Amino acid sequence: MQKLVQNTKSKDVAGLLIALVLIAFGIIMVVVSINQFSAAVERDQDEQLKGEVSSVDYNINDTIERFITQFQALTETDRFRSAVNAWKESGDGEGIENLSDNSSLGNMAAYESVFITKKGAQVYSTISGKNYIAGERLRDDVFQCTDTSGNEYLAVQSKLGDGFVCYGVIDIRGLYYTTMKQINAETGSVMLLEAKAGKLFNEETVKKNNEEAGFLKEVEKNGVSDSQSYEKAVKNSKLTTRVLAVPSTETENGIFAISASSDYDVIDSLIGSTVTKLIIYFIIIAIGLFLVIMILLRSRRERQLVDVELQRLREKNQQMEELNQKTQELAHHQRLETIGTLTSSIAHEFNNLLTPIMGYSLMTLEKLPQDDEEIYDDVLEIYNASIKAKDIISRLSELSRKNTEIRFAPIVPDDLVNKVLHVTAPALPKNVDIFRDLNCRGKSVEGNETQLSQLLLNLIINAFQAMGEEGGEITVSTHLEGDYVVFAVKDNGPGISDEIKEKIFDPFFTTKESGAGTGLGLAIAQQAVEDHKGHIEVESEEGKGTMFKVYIPKADTGLPEGYEDFVMETSGAEIVDSEDIKKRI
Repeated sequence: MQKLVQNTKSKDVAGLLIALVLIAFGIIMVVVSINQFSAAVERDQDEQLKGEVSSVDYNINDTIERFITQFQALTETDRFRSAVNAWKESGDGEGIENLSDNSSLGNMAAYESVFITKKGAQVYSTISGKNYIAGERLRDDVFQCTDTSGNEYLAVQSKLGDGFVCYGVIDIRGLYYTTMKQINAETGSVMLLEAKAGKLFNEETVKKNNEEAGFLKEVEKNGVSDSQSYEKAVKNSKLTTRVLAVPSTETENGIFAISASSDYDVIDSLIGSTVTKLIIYFIIIAIGLFLVIMILLRSRRERQLVDVELQRLREKNQQMEELNQKTQELAHHQRLETIGTLTSSIAHEFNNLLTPIMGYSLMTLEKLPQDDEEIYDDVLEIYNASIKAKDIISRLSELSRKNTEIRFAPIVPDDLVNKVLHVTAPALPKNVDIFRDLNCRGKSVEGNETQLSQLLLNLIINAFQAMGEEGGEITVSTHLEGDYVVFAVKDNGPGISDEIKEKIFDPFFTTKESGAGTGLGLAIAQQAVEDHKGHIEVESEEGKGTMFKVYIPKADTGLPEGYEDFVMETSGAEIVDSEDIKKRI
């Protein structure tokens, strides 16, 4: 027993030592990670400083280049040369001053003045009483320049001839502060050193950061570029500033050395907040892992019961779907039976009305003289319309009848659309335009022309009515889509809501006022499409219009025998209006 206790204690001690080693290792890794993170933040800070220096350098160089361009353009103009000649003759330089100050050069923030020398001595300046001395060439046509008070400037040179030289003066302080404004940088974070003169141009910054100014001068002197940390003698000596300096030999402008700096407080606060967040996140992750383990243990015990219950629910759901599908089919057949019962009671009365119309129109055709073609065509149209009306009544009765033989024949889709547009022309509202885009020339479908004509007629008339008084545009098109010929009727009317869209093919469903519609048009259209082994789709969004697409299988039997093009042209997309169609009839 004593040995067992000793063994247990030994194991506990060994486990405790391993735990302590792991904890120590974890602490060391955390410290190492923090140091690596700190170094990464410093590198990122250096990259930001490099980007800031690069932006300052680019803007300074761009300003100098634009100044040179504007100055040379000014001094080469005839007006400027004339003003110089006038000054030479009369000593009046007002013309030079006006041209310089009011030019695009004078509008630049870095512009100071213009002065002229002869044999190195100033003889004229746009700033009265101010003398400038052009010094050493810095690059191309850019020179050092000082005034009698010792202030430093840049000067751009342009020779006028006869020993006269004109200079445009750049205010370096203005150049510096304009650049800071352009890149949205604080003036205290960027220093500018004119390399040849060794002079800084942001004094208020130099007074606060003497070490940074000294570092910039050291970098310019030794020709090195690096980032540098500074320690300042405060109560607890610590890093306070990080500086990156670039000598003039490495800058784009070639005149100024540039430095940028940032506070170490940014790095310290970022590291501190990151460590705090890591600790909080670690605690959250530990709690989360504990909860996950508990949930997994609990779910493991319940998984089998859930699987069994899920399987049972799936079987019930499948049974409910089958039952729902059968119920919908039964309801559809019941609606069709209701339509059949209704139409069978009124079909006889309609036929009685159509019979005299057909008979009298046929008798009238026989009695008309052969040379009266216009009246003959009108009466013939009445007779053909009555034939189609009788066929439509027959089709309405067939909605509830199955296995009824329907005669199919090859039909050219484009000609079918043209004929339907021909029929609908008189009903076309004045404020509605119809476009057609027919792309099935030379193609055919096997179908019943009366059924398909009635289908398209219903869709187009519905589009007319959807336009209302506001009017709009309707596009009737045909195209091939796989093994189907697609008839499309699209309008830019008010559209159809999702709630109504689910019911539009139901018999007797209508959104029109009482007595204005029967609600049978789309039901007949759907039945006709099913008879042709096709399908119909509707795409609509409230306020953006509606498009019905009818898919009919394309035929492999070719064009109808003795086929001739319909009288209306069908090539390409074309606008159709009622007046246009009436002229063609």
